[in-house]
Amino acid sequence: MKYFQSLILLVALWYCKANFVQDEFADFVDYVNDYINYTTYYTLPTNNSILVNVNDSETYDYGTFDFIVVGAGTAGTLLTRRLTEVTGWKILLLEAGNDGNNFTNIPFMNLYTRNSEYNWGFTTVPQNKSCLGMVDQKCVYPTGKGLGGTSIIADSVYARGNKADFNSWSDLGLDGWSYDDILPYFIKTEKIDMNSYDAGYHGTDGLLCINYTYPNPVTYDAFLNANLLSGLSTVDYNGKNQIGIGKFQWTLDFNKKVTGGSAFIAPIIKNTTNLNVTLNAYTTKIIFSDDNGTQTATGVQFIKGGKLYNAYASKEVILSAGPIGSPQLLMLSGVGPQEDLENLNITVVKDLPVGKNLTDHPVFVGLYIRSNLTTDAGNVTYNLEQWMKGLGFFATIFSADNIGFINTKNESVEPPNVEFLTINPPTSVPAATFYNLNETYTEVFTTYNTLTDFLVYCINLEPKSRGWLKLNSRNPAEFPLINPAYYTDSNDEDIQVVYEAIQYILSLLDTEPLQAINATLVAQAPNCDYLKEESEKDYWYCAIRSLTSTLYHPSGTTKMGNSTEDSVVDETMKVHGISGLRVVDAGSMPKLVRGHPLAAIWAMAEKTADLIKNEYGEL
Repeated sequence: MKYFQSLILLVALWYCKANFVQDEFADFVDYVNDYINYTTYYTLPTNNSILVNVNDSETYDYGTFDFIVVGAGTAGTLLTRRLTEVTGWKILLLEAGNDGNNFTNIPFMNLYTRNSEYNWGFTTVPQNKSCLGMVDQKCVYPTGKGLGGTSIIADSVYARGNKADFNSWSDLGLDGWSYDDILPYFIKTEKIDMNSYDAGYHGTDGLLCINYTYPNPVTYDAFLNANLLSGLSTVDYNGKNQIGIGKFQWTLDFNKKVTGGSAFIAPIIKNTTNLNVTLNAYTTKIIFSDDNGTQTATGVQFIKGGKLYNAYASKEVILSAGPIGSPQLLMLSGVGPQEDLENLNITVVKDLPVGKNLTDHPVFVGLYIRSNLTTDAGNVTYNLEQWMKGLGFFATIFSADNIGFINTKNESVEPPNVEFLTINPPTSVPAATFYNLNETYTEVFTTYNTLTDFLVYCINLEPKSRGWLKLNSRNPAEFPLINPAYYTDSNDEDIQVVYEAIQYILSLLDTEPLQAINATLVAQAPNCDYLKEESEKDYWYCAIRSLTSTLYHPSGTTKMGNSTEDSVVDETMKVHGISGLRVVDAGSMPKLVRGHPLAAIWAMAEKTADLIKNEYGEL
């Protein structure tokens, strides 16, 4: 009798638990649906007015720390983590945004988080040689805001770049930045969880999970085999060689998107006594002291909850607010081009070329190909069920998986000048919002079938064009002016490279693997149609200028170098001529890497942490 009573009790407990789990999952499905709906109707801000709203006349003392890190983005999170390893140091990490959530943990949802509170909402100034198919000829310029920064909303591709990139940094006279110098830092950060990779180039016990996604999109094999027939080889593009084709390596922990916040800060935030993470804190000014003509950064001023605070650093202030936020804060504080600052009545602390070297990877987003294969889109419930198993396109990032690197001048010779990738997102995300498309191109994108068509991104990896970033006013509520200046190089070399990439992709349509799936070009550029009969090249040039966008890769705005004429920080990331101030983020790259900056930024943060520890005798 007792046996049957126990059995009945166990069955009852199982039934209650099963129903509880089922109810919990149903609530999660509702949560995801609600968040998708929220991002559909969310309007990105056009300025920072909500952040600078101060309703208290007093300035409060937030305390003194050894180091203040401004910006909890890609670099700031890892750098902060490494600084906390010195238990005698007290660290303040300031972030204007909030923490991530269960929605941002789902890899595929970066399609939606671009239109949420995790994006600052920047757009470029009107362009005249690119973004011509966008509203007001402005490209969107997504930049992450929150614990993890742009790693929250970007595609999280782990692509380090080419060894030639880092050797070129060293060739500029920046000691310690060659590929052999930087490779150990890539390895240190990484915790790779893949079944095939080049030995000696990857780490297995770091803080950052790197993985593939499963299963492959329906067009993956056909596109891969077409490239293999064209002469490319499969490659671990973060290993010995970069030129070739393979699967994306992602910052992915089983089914969860990995960000700087989740990898480096979340695991220690509750139990680390020497770290203060202050969210929703918008830094508006660096505090300087003048000691007999020597300027020293001694703290920062920030706004949180309608109150103004001063926080002080006994050792250093470190800016990691990204290639947009860091130069903006420097210029607001008086560090930047003298003439520009004086025109805005900002007292000049140091005349430096802040914002003068904006470099970005232009990506052509208009190459659509139709196949006879159909993606099984499913509904949110089904896709979340698959995601919990680490499967399906909710477990992918942008539903992209083929990635290739070629040299269009000679396909097999390193380094590459082009990256291409395939995207198969069976989603209803409005392309008009995603790319800021004008009315003509909004209509064009509605003709593409998200279940049968795939998009091939074509990316110029070594652009010669240089843009700039400037203050719009001395008011920190105003967004800065951003001009990526795509395709403005004098000899049209940048656009020619993208055109050559398109020609390579079109040549693949003649291969047996893509013919077998009836792969057919369906891309449209209606404002360029009049050029078709005159010149195919002119037609594609027009299409490229109409449908170029950013790939979240701005860099160079606080360039590392040895001269104050063309750089802002030295090889240790210290701002020229100012004590106690460093800038550690993509803005400090002297040259943009031939990959996705995420990995290189983390390597820069790892190295800078060691430089700091060594300087203070803690390494």
